[in-house]
Amino acid sequence: MAVSFCRTCEATCGVLVEVEDNRVLRIRADRDHVVTKGYSCMKGLRFDEVHHSPDRLQAPIKRTGTEWQPVAWDDALGDIAARMASIVGAHGPDAMGQFVGSPAGANVLSGAFRGALWSAIGSTRAYGTGTCDTSNKFRVNHEMYGASMRLAHPDIRRVQFLLVLGANPVVSGNTLYHLPAPARRFNDIVRRGGRVVFANPRRPESAKAGEHVFIRPDTDVFLLAAFCNELILQGGVDRERIAAHMRGFEELRAAVEPWTPQRQEAVTGVSADVLRGLVDDHIAADGAALYMATGVNQGRSGSLCFWLAEAINAVSGNLDRAGGTLMGRGLYDMAAATKDRLGPSYDRGDEFPTVAGQQPAAMLADDIESGKVRGLIVEASNPLLAVSNPSGRLTKALAKLDLLVCIDLFRNETGNLAHYVLAAPTWLERAEIPYAIQSFAGAMPVPYITYSEACVQPAPGVQHEWWIYSRLAEEMGLPMPPSPEGLIDAALAAGGAPSSAELVRNHPHGLLIDHDPAETFLGPERVLTADRLVDLAPAAIVDTFCEHADDFYRRELADRDRMKLIGKREMNRINTSSANAPGLVRERTNFAYLHPADAERTGVSDGERVSVTSEFGQVVIPVRISDEIMPRTVAIPQCWGHADADGLSHAQDHPGVNSNLLAGDGPHNVEKLSGMAHLSGIVVTVSKAQPTTTLDGSE
Repeated sequence: MAVSFCRTCEATCGVLVEVEDNRVLRIRADRDHVVTKGYSCMKGLRFDEVHHSPDRLQAPIKRTGTEWQPVAWDDALGDIAARMASIVGAHGPDAMGQFVGSPAGANVLSGAFRGALWSAIGSTRAYGTGTCDTSNKFRVNHEMYGASMRLAHPDIRRVQFLLVLGANPVVSGNTLYHLPAPARRFNDIVRRGGRVVFANPRRPESAKAGEHVFIRPDTDVFLLAAFCNELILQGGVDRERIAAHMRGFEELRAAVEPWTPQRQEAVTGVSADVLRGLVDDHIAADGAALYMATGVNQGRSGSLCFWLAEAINAVSGNLDRAGGTLMGRGLYDMAAATKDRLGPSYDRGDEFPTVAGQQPAAMLADDIESGKVRGLIVEASNPLLAVSNPSGRLTKALAKLDLLVCIDLFRNETGNLAHYVLAAPTWLERAEIPYAIQSFAGAMPVPYITYSEACVQPAPGVQHEWWIYSRLAEEMGLPMPPSPEGLIDAALAAGGAPSSAELVRNHPHGLLIDHDPAETFLGPERVLTADRLVDLAPAAIVDTFCEHADDFYRRELADRDRMKLIGKREMNRINTSSANAPGLVRERTNFAYLHPADAERTGVSDGERVSVTSEFGQVVIPVRISDEIMPRTVAIPQCWGHADADGLSHAQDHPGVNSNLLAGDGPHNVEKLSGMAHLSGIVVTVSKAQPTTTLDGSE
């Protein structure tokens, strides 16, 4: 029995892996894990189906025309390196790009070696799914706290009032912090007399452990501005704390002053009385926090929303306070170490920033079409489904590249366009510590450290990502670390943690680290702005808010009777890999969720198909009618759309519809503060589908 932990998401739940003859027989939750204590969602428990999928690549493959053939590693890497060198030599280092998916964020060694290779090449051209879900937070953290990786999180053990916007942690975990078994944690808050409120256009599963307030999609910025203004007017600010540790309060106050509870009600649908009640309870609580995630991040104002939420946490006196939001400590100060390297820069030569090392994914098609990018290595991602792809524009762009290489478990839709797909290991085949944001940035309410050895060995034709990057560097004559041996132990030692061997021997289920007490962040040591004060009103953010908020508001007033599209997370899906697991994916399609009134107006019954059309595209999808959705909203689950995935047999047989076909890309659909794609709150029309219309909208 191998003791390990799941790396499907930030929760990193402890698991036990039954192995026989190098084959995984079963994965079950680890009751002895120091934090998760027997909790794991089905995505981790069913990962053996992904690991042993008959579609898994067992060796690198090369495309010749439309045919795929196995290829020797030496031949593949030699040719890839030669093509990379040719691209860099002819067009400069930035002509060679990388695209990184979320699973790569859990792969600590891969990130180190990938970064070293791109640094040696001299390329800054890095894209990733972070600009589809989290870059707004990194930009705001840098502006307010002085570093992208200063990651505050709710003190979930002691908070008395928690407002959650655009998140459904019970289904999809949390963004940028570790919170396993979230339903337990929310129920604990309610049991101790606290209040948990979920503001969301859909009543999420998480709201079973609290309350729910409907809010019109992509209008959270108005609710938060009014909340902040009302908080100030009601005297719910800590003036002494502000004076000692913050700057920009008057600028913040002036920015939100026009936003009243009544004014926001007209577009959000949240009544003025409900908003005032939320503010009242926030002020009265002995510890309060606001938290927001993907559903808000992906709107047109993700950075503005996160700024307002963090400002509310700060001015109310709840930042760095027991029961409020805490700024964790990792094994070492990752935020300080990466402050300059991961801060926002404008190295692209246009109006869009690189944030936390990533350039806007929604600009990738533009960058390829303009000739800026001519080669791309994609690791653990499927951009054709993860990124907006109106009218197949990104598909056409990727097909034009001089070199496209995918490093993955499977040949997915993006891999179909590649020149090579290189076979990579699963997390069961890697020795590892948890996500860098947890181990190094301390983004966990209950801090701990663990180390897992590989549960099984990869097939002979499968190679670790760090090895691939090292070999490419060797072929190109570039310097690289010789091997990963000792790197994890060096990181553990730097943080005063036991060695990997000692963790395995004496703490196989994890080692608890002392809880970060409150009152450890504010002050001269850890706030990394120039004057060591939290900036409540960063100029770039406040100027954007004051310049555009009224225009956004008028647009919402004009569109308030139109339908809007939101995403929906599902417990049994997270990415391309999980889509190929028969025990997880049993429906052949996803559904468009409509409120009964919208279904009646559209003239459709449960199971009938509708056409959902935006200015960028159209999809046809069957309907599920539910009063969990607020009127004038359509929710389509993400991570579907595998009709062309002939390298993923189960996923192709259960294809569903990709909602990102309804999203736009290019300069007009990217948030200028963070480079985030606009993937939620998109205005659409919904009509009954014609009988001859296919799922992709064609006739």
